[in-house]
Order: sequence, then C-alpha cells, then structure tokens
Amino acid sequence: MADRVRTAVMYAQDSQGLGHINRTLTIARGLLGVHPDLVVYLLTKSPITRLFVLPERCDYIKLPTRLTPEGIAQSTAERDAARERFRRLRSQLLTDAVLGLAPDLVLVDHEPLGYAGELSDGLWTLKRQCPGTRLVLGLRDIMDHPVRIRAQWRELGVYPALEQLYDGIALFGLRRLYDVVRAYDLAPAVEAKLHDCGYIVRPPPSPDAAALRREVDLAETGPLVVAAVGSGSDGYAVLAATLAALGQRTDVQAVLVTGPFMPAAERAELRARARENVRVLERADTYAWMAAADAIVTMGGYNSVYEALAAGKRPPVIVPRATHKVEQRIRAEMLAAHGLARVVSPGVLDGDTLADALEWALGCDPAVHRQRTRRELSFDGAERATEYLDRWLGRTP
Repeated sequence: MADRVRTAVMYAQDSQGLGHINRTLTIARGLLGVHPDLVVYLLTKSPITRLFVLPERCDYIKLPTRLTPEGIAQSTAERDAARERFRRLRSQLLTDAVLGLAPDLVLVDHEPLGYAGELSDGLWTLKRQCPGTRLVLGLRDIMDHPVRIRAQWRELGVYPALEQLYDGIALFGLRRLYDVVRAYDLAPAVEAKLHDCGYIVRPPPSPDAAALRREVDLAETGPLVVAAVGSGSDGYAVLAATLAALGQRTDVQAVLVTGPFMPAAERAELRARARENVRVLERADTYAWMAAADAIVTMGGYNSVYEALAAGKRPPVIVPRATHKVEQRIRAEMLAAHGLARVVSPGVLDGDTLADALEWALGCDPAVHRQRTRRELSFDGAERATEYLDRWLGRTP
C-alpha cells in the first residue's frame, strides 16, 4: 500500500476549444493508469462535464468565463475592465487552488503562465512555499508566429519563468519537424530542460466501417468522406465548402461533424443543404469516423490534424483557421511540405478548390501514406509524456 495520496494538478486553458483539455485528459489517464496512489485535478475554463467523461480519481475546478447577454452594448473600456476583473478573479482562484491542493506535480498545458498570465502568481507563490512541487510545462508543437510569441513572452515574463520556475518542459511534438528552440529563442538553460515526447493522440480506433455507416443510414458502398471542425465555433465555412465540393455526386458518402459549439442556425443551414448521401452530425466519435474514412477534411488544430494522420488511410485535406493567429497555417504547411497533407487556404476556400483537394486525397496510395507517416511522425506521445512526468513524480526534493 502507498504511504500517502499523491496529487497532480493540470492546467488547460480551453474555453471554447476542445484540443487542450482533450490532450490533458489523455495524459491524465496515462498517469493515473500507472500510479494507483495518484489523484488528478484539472484547472480549466472548459465546460468539461458537458463534453468529456472524467477518469476515476480525477476531478476538476471550473474557472469562470465572462458572460455577456446578447443585446447588451458595452464600450471598449467596459469590456477591457470586465476582462481584467475576470483575469484577476481567475488568478486568485488559481493561486488558492494550487496552494490548497499542495500538489506533487503541476503540468501546465500550452500557456507557460496561463491565459494572459492568469496562472503566474499561483505558480511563483507555489514555488516559494512548496519547493518540493515539480513544475512541468507541456509545450505544443507550434504556438503561433515566432515573432508574436517572443513579444508576448517578453511582455508576460515567460522567459524568466522558463529558466527559474519550471523543472522540465515536455514538447508535444518533434524538434526535427519544428524547432521550438530556434523559433522562440530559448536560452541554452531552457533548451536543456526540453524533452521531445512526440504527438499526443489517443490510441487509434479500429472501427467497423460498415457498421458506422449503418448507424447513420448511409450506403455501405462508395468512398466515404469525413469532414470535422473540432469544437465547431468557426467551422461553418469548411463544412459548407465540403457540401459544395460534393455537389451532385451520388457515388460518395459523407459525414460532416459540426462540433458542439457551432451556432444552431449554421448547423441547421448545413442540414438543409445536405443531400441524401450526406449526414450532418453535431457530435460523433470523430476519431472512429476518421479511421473509417477514405478522405478526411479537417481544420488545422493540433488534435484534429494528428488524429487524422494517426487514424486516416490517406493524407488529410487541411483548411487552417482564418484568424490573426497563424499556428494552424504553419502546422498545415509543415505537414504538406513532408507530403503528409494537402492545404487549402481559407482565402481561396470554395467548392472547386476543395473538390480538387479531395480528388487528390482519394487518389493517394494508402500504403505509401502509411509508410511516410510512420517515418516522419511519432504518435506514442502520450506514453512518452507519461514516462517523462513519471520521472518528476518519482523524485524527491
């Protein structure tokens, strides 16, 4: 029997996305599976209980999200003041949580000091008051444009934190594909803490493709196209273009997964436009559908892309998110440069460009794609991250 309960705290900054909390839960399950004396607490804005099933010995603290009713007009000054008020509130809650839980290990996903620095006070205070706690940063393969990240990290005080606060850094990617040291100007002392884990994905499924089609009343013959847009909050254009790309084709079956955060009116519009060989689903086991698909359309988020590559038969068609953040574009272009994907820029996205990309994907040789994917990528990141974190859990001050 263990002498005491050990505690891990994991921070994931998701609010409307699914990727960070999905990745964090994958790691939590790995750690809980090898440490029967461990409990895990998640700190997040994500509405977890609506979207995920927590493993045993895992609980969460829901951080408040600023809500604004429709029709309420606020000035820029009022919005900025409200954001800062909520940032201070979350900062205090996070400080109380990490000190009160007195964890053996803290894993911070993606944002080294939390969203807009909201975790900074808590981490520095924890370091002073509980020097035995080990702090590890989980660094996603690509953050954003290097110039923007460097400026943001300088403003928030991330560089001193990487040197003085964190004991280790788990890279959820591979430096040979994207060198975070050079991109984000990491000092040699920080580079020495960096550990390549590879890509964090759940174990790939092995679905019964025919049974999946029967579940949604699709024909069991003909190629299957699956289009998924993560949480769906900004995925309408991708799914609308997929419908246009399919056009009048009756030889192709298709499943479009909108995600839980796509506005209801947009989801209804897609369903109204869908032909009889297309199903529009709000929620589905997207990973299983990707494994059953002959061609995949996805946006460029971490989880979506690497699950498509881990499970898919052919290179995915990636449409990166069209925002000022270019993380998804960089990831998509990196993979395309290695022959692992086809990129359709959101600036030229329409039915014709997507139809051309889908024809390319359907024409690819699955055996060649599988061989190239195994050569270029590593999908055992969850196991390697578990092993890496186990080092810190096993250490004593």
